[in-house]
Amino acid sequence: MKITEDFFPLAYSTSKNVYEGKMTYNEGKMLLTSKGMNSNSAADYINDFKYMIEGDKFTRTLNAPSIEYFLENIYNDYGISKLSTALSALERHIEYYESFGKGKLNKVRSIYEKFLKIKPSIPADEIEQNEIIKYLKEETKRAQILNDLKNLKETDPEIISINHKIYKRDNKTIAQIKFLRNFQCQICGTSILKKDGTKYIEAAHIKAKNLKGRESPENIILLCPNHHKEFDFGDLKITEHSVSNLVFTLNGTVYNLNLLID
Repeated sequence: MKITEDFFPLAYSTSKNVYEGKMTYNEGKMLLTSKGMNSNSAADYINDFKYMIEGDKFTRTLNAPSIEYFLENIYNDYGISKLSTALSALERHIEYYESFGKGKLNKVRSIYEKFLKIKPSIPADEIEQNEIIKYLKEETKRAQILNDLKNLKETDPEIISINHKIYKRDNKTIAQIKFLRNFQCQICGTSILKKDGTKYIEAAHIKAKNLKGRESPENIILLCPNHHKEFDFGDLKITEHSVSNLVFTLNGTVYNLNLLID
């Protein structure tokens, strides 16, 4: 059946509830099919919502008006960071579909470009971290953050809720580390003051994320942009890496960084 605008609110709210764990995947599908949507379409809406929120490529296309409705409501419900993530997923979907040479998703691309105008150039993860940092400054005590970091587990959920908004667990951890380390480069001690009065610093993985390096105090160091690039691309030799210390030689200079936060 053709999915009309009347279905969009239910498709969105159901997909959102499944993603947030308020109903199961099968319960979501059953709800949508009970209202007249076929099973395949119900699955597409639920799955594509998840891909948008997480920034992953999706291969099953939705009609253009429903994509526009989903983006508008992701922006309203989750903020600019998740809109940015959803647009990254949509861009990858467009590229995937058009790579087969069977036509162009002109209407979908037009919607993508419309929302791109309100997407900032800042990466989605950094936007999330900045939002969490603002919340930390307003609501959280240092002892509570230290306790959170001390009790990190690999089995912790990937998605968390803060002040009724959804964030990546990893972004909360990095935000906490930035906050506790006062946004300072651990090599040179500097940070960048932004025009809004906040400080800018970058988080670097000691063990790369693609090698299953965790977002944790013993695997994340804070670096200014110059030292971050040097750490990533320079002649790096790590001679000691423990829970408490990182000793390495970078382009001929030896560094000994304290990884403990107290």
